[in-house]
This record gives sequence, C-alpha cells and structure tokens, in this order.
Amino acid sequence: MSTPAEESLKAASYLGDNTLTIMRDLAQYLSEMTGIEVVIDHEAGRTTIEALRQAPTLDLVWMCGYPTASLISAGRMSHAIVGAPVFAGHGGPVYHAVIVTHKSGPQSLGAALETRLAVNEVESWSGYLGLQAHVERSFPGRWFADQAVTGSHRASLGTLADRTCDIASVDVTVWEHALAERPEEVAGLRVIDRTVDWPAPPFSLGSQLHPRVREKLTTALLAVGPSDVPPLDGVVPANSDVYRDVMPVRSRGFPSSVIL
Repeated sequence: MSTPAEESLKAASYLGDNTLTIMRDLAQYLSEMTGIEVVIDHEAGRTTIEALRQAPTLDLVWMCGYPTASLISAGRMSHAIVGAPVFAGHGGPVYHAVIVTHKSGPQSLGAALETRLAVNEVESWSGYLGLQAHVERSFPGRWFADQAVTGSHRASLGTLADRTCDIASVDVTVWEHALAERPEEVAGLRVIDRTVDWPAPPFSLGSQLHPRVREKLTTALLAVGPSDVPPLDGVVPANSDVYRDVMPVRSRGFPSSVIL
C-alpha cells in the first residue's frame, strides 16, 4: 500500500487528445490542493489496449466508462470509480457522440448504413459501442457496409476529410474541441445525428493508495470548480453502479484479447 510520503503518484488519460491538456492541468491542481505530487505517466500509452497493461499500475486513471467498469468488474484493474466530469456547457456528468460525415456524405443515419464507418477503437463507447446501441434502436439487425479502425477520434475525422471513410461517431467533446481549436480540419464535415446521453468517462483511483492519500485526492477532485481546470465545470461523485447500463454491451468483433 502506498504511503502518504510517497514521492509522486502516476496519472494518465485514455480518452481523446483533447483531454491531455485537461489531465495535465488536473494533475497540477490536485498536486497544489493536496500537497501530493501527481504526475502524468507518459509511458502509459494512449489506447485502450495499452490500458489493459498499464492502467492497473496507475494511481489515477481517466478512461471510457465501458473499459473502466469492465476491467474493474473482471478484477483486472484494482481501482474504484470516484468521480465523473461535468464538461462546460453540458449541464451535468454526461456526454454523447455526434455522428459526422463529409459535406457530400449521407444525409441521414439510415443512408449512412450503406457506407464505410471510421472507428477510433472497438472498445470505445462514443466511437463504437454507443453507436451500436443507437443503430440497434433505430435499425434493428443492421450495421454499416464496411468499417475501418483508425486509432483515434481525430484520425477518424481525418478519414472523413480525405473521403477514405464516410461516417464516424465521435465524442462530442472531441468534436467541440476540433471546432474551437482546429476548425480548418473539420470545415468540410457536418453532423447528421447524435446518440443519447450517457455517463461521462469516469475518474478512478487505485486501491493501492494509502487511505489518507485516496481521501485527499477524492476530496480535491470533487472540489474542482468551473475556473480550476478548464473546460471542466466540476467533478461529481460517481461509482461503478453509474456505469452499469453500459456493461452488457459487447462489440461486434471485440478483440479476443480484451473480452472481459
């Protein structure tokens, strides 16, 4: 068990590139609030597959709700979900995916099913699993004509821009970040649909932490205010029960190495 005197704690985000700056600022905020150094582990990887190996060794993990809850439930990550972010303008600890195409792409989700889908990761809720649930509700038993795994939401948007794919489901916070920070990359793209809201990707803390350290970090995390770690309006308490509804979902072609 880690002690309060430990030199530093390791943190990482396995979400979109837009969260890297947020996670850096959050680590700095937690360090200042608790007096415990929290550092970003740049060797921890970025994909969910890498999280299978590295997340169990981290003290603070920010990851999609599906793999987080699944890994914890399967005993493959000894962590506990403690909080969920409230992104600015979202009104609560929720998020959704926007379904994006290029300007000459399909006009509706039904028409999009005849085209090629760009998938960031098949373990991603916003990029794949949530889209499956959305399609199943409206078009039971149907799926896209073809699909390609790109490795990231930003890469998926890139395949739409160069027309190698026609449709992508993208985390709304990634989309909003792209519109604000890289408008030239998405100038030729448009949103044709969106999924329902789901619980925002949770923060989880390792069980190896000393109880007093865990309490300090949790208290500081839940004290985040609108101006502390932009673009977060705050962090609210959460636990695994909040993510129960995503647990039954299983991906088409979910890699055998990560079936939980």
